[in-house]
Amino acid sequence: MNEENNYDPDVHILATDKIQSKLVSLMFSIEDVSKALKTKIYGGITQQECELLLTSEKKEQKIYEYILDALDTFADKIR
Repeated sequence: MNEENNYDPDVHILATDKIQSKLVSLMFSIEDVSKALKTKIYGGITQQECELLLTSEKKEQKIYEYILDALDTFADKIR
């Protein structure tokens, strides 16, 4: 099936909005975890677990940024 036939602008907007929302959430999470590491108040987890969480959140942020870029690049080719 041709990819151009599957493109729906309304679904594209919903998808990009969802990804942008997730990116904002990740931004706040990264900020919170960074603050916890600076203040050494880990909220019931170890410093190592907090560092692992920060690494994981940053990796997830890169993944969602990549997906958003890919969606926008695809949409630009279709338009």
